Amino acid sequence: MPLDPDQLRIVDRLDHLRADLVDSEASPRGLYVHGAVGRGKTWLCDQFFEQLPGTAKRRVHFHGFFRELHRDVWSHRLADPTAAGHAVDRAIAQLLDGVDLLFFDEFHVHDSGDAALVLRVLDDVLASDVTLLATSNYAPADLLPGPFHHVFERGIRLLEQNLDVVELGGEDDYRRDGNGDKTSGFARGTWLTPGTPHQLLANGLTPPTPTELVQLSAGGHRFTAQRADARQLWFSFTELCERNTSVADYLAWAVDHEEWVVEGVPRLSEATPQAAKRFANLIDVLCGRGATLHLVSQHPPDEIFEGRQLPIDSARTASRLALLQTVIHTQP
Repeated sequence: MPLDPDQLRIVDRLDHLRADLVDSEASPRGLYVHGAVGRGKTWLCDQFFEQLPGTAKRRVHFHGFFRELHRDVWSHRLADPTAAGHAVDRAIAQLLDGVDLLFFDEFHVHDSGDAALVLRVLDDVLASDVTLLATSNYAPADLLPGPFHHVFERGIRLLEQNLDVVELGGEDDYRRDGNGDKTSGFARGTWLTPGTPHQLLANGLTPPTPTELVQLSAGGHRFTAQRADARQLWFSFTELCERNTSVADYLAWAVDHEEWVVEGVPRLSEATPQAAKRFANLIDVLCGRGATLHLVSQHPPDEIFEGRQLPIDSARTASRLALLQTVIHTQP
């Protein structure tokens, strides 16, 4: 598919950054690409990253980055309890070691606690010789929306003063055009409505039996999966999202299970706000990892976003769910 004019402008800017990284002895100014969902920000920057010569580069996603950072902070505190105050600096230095370019995909700040850690990361990256490339659905000024916006105002200034901020304009959401590859990764999954046993079987999914129930441990808690074998992880929405699971749990389970089934997905306005946010995080994690996801619901995909009190990134979640093949069975 040919690139549209807005995408071509981003490609031109990335080409200039590539030339600066390859030819310049100094660290070039970084780049912050923002725009609406489904416009191709990540895809364009991934192409740039993969074609950039050398190995002194690192690509991180927001969720995976913070999981790794928290893990490393904890590791440094255990190794040297007397220097606990320096654990964060050491963990960040470890993540940046040997890196000339840090590509931060889906940069966002929704939590005031995360904001403090993001500020530490920005301070260290911008004080180093590392060039920062970031993609986001938010312009810097729109990060950490809501009553705690002031907490991240210094971070906004850092981004605007130290990176070239460019918008990938346009209104087309290319995830919704149906022309992508449906044979692998996240897009290989399905959205099944209403999810009768016959419909599941017709789409290659064998419903689990009661004997397959298994307890999974994470974060000091135990969760009941309806199936967790070498091929597939099967959960109910209630168990996976209404209970106190975390992004770290999804990341850890996704290492062992490349195919997921989540049944009983409700309208998100009818779930608790925490569960709706966990669902959005789950979609982010599995889409980012290229895992295959099958969702089973009484409602078609668009209906789950009806109502109020939806997660802040519902537009991104809806765009990603559009990658799935929707199968609606209307016969009695």
